[in-house]
Formats: sequence, C-alpha cells, structure tokens
Amino acid sequence: MAKSVLQKNWYDLVAPDIFDNEEVGQTPAEKDSMVGNRQIKVSLQDVMPSSDKYYMDVFLQVKDIDGNKAKTELVGHEVSKEYISKMINRRTDRIDHVFDVEAKDGGDIKVKLVAVTIKKANSSAITSIRNKMEELVDEKASKLGTEEFMEQIFNNEMQREINSECKEIYPLKTVEFRKTEITPPGQLDGS
Repeated sequence: MAKSVLQKNWYDLVAPDIFDNEEVGQTPAEKDSMVGNRQIKVSLQDVMPSSDKYYMDVFLQVKDIDGNKAKTELVGHEVSKEYISKMINRRTDRIDHVFDVEAKDGGDIKVKLVAVTIKKANSSAITSIRNKMEELVDEKASKLGTEEFMEQIFNNEMQREINSECKEIYPLKTVEFRKTEITPPGQLDGS
C-alpha cells in the first residue's frame, strides 16, 4: 500500500438502523472532518440479505463520526439500467413518473417510478395510471417515516399495492421504484 494511505486513519462504515447497523466497509482519511458527508454505494443484498433484489443498490452517506466508526444514513437507491430494460418488451408501454413526496418525519423523497403495461394502452389510461401511482405513494409517505417508506420499497409491499390498485385502470406487468433521492429530516433548506 502507498505510504500516504498507511498513515491515514481507517474508519468503519456502519449502516443505519434499517440495515441493523451492520458494518459495510472501511474508508481512510487523515482526520474526522474529511470523512463527513462521504457517500458510498452498496448492493441491497449486502445490507439486507433477505432481499431478492440483486439489481438494486442503496446509497449511504456518513452523518456522524464516533471514534473510528462512521455512522451512515440512507440517502437513496437505484435499480440497474439492465434490469429496467429487461422489464420492457415490445407491444407494451413504459410509464415513467417522477415526483416529490414528504414522509411523516419530514424527510423529502424524490421518487422515480416505472411501470410496464401488459400490452399497449391509450394515453388516457397511461395518464390515469401516473396519477394513481402518485396518489398512492404520496398517501403512503404521509403515514410513514422515511426509513419505513424505504423498507416498504425494499420488500416490495408498495409495488404490489400500486400494481393491485392500478389493475382497475389497466393491467400492469410490473411496477418498480427506479430511483429515490432522500433529503433526511433536518437537512432541508441547506440546514
């Protein structure tokens, strides 16, 4: 290893409560202030082994340093582009929708949803599906804290509910949260 890396302190990166405070890696730095706000990408299966979502990564950001422990918080997730492209077949419609919701605890979440119809749909059905998805997700967010909201995404509860509710408008093959970006409570407006 390079001499400069050997002289640095190593910090254990600790996942947030939602992932049972597991250690997810290490990072070197000369001093504590250099570790703050570092962001890492980790496979969901590494922090939540019970998940079958091999195609999903979560983003964790260092929020607090305690000795050599760098505690992180969840700041979003992303589904691989390859998985999204595998969801879509010919003679189906891809419905993308991007909107912001506020969780019960005050966290702001930018949600990027994708749904795929079983076969081609008309534009009014697609608009109705977009509106219904936003309504359902907004309603869920208002009842759940940020971590509970994300947990429902990770264990597919919200996707199943959206699929079930939207069936009345037009049958969907699948629904997935393509990406989320979280501004945790207390960090809004640059505070």
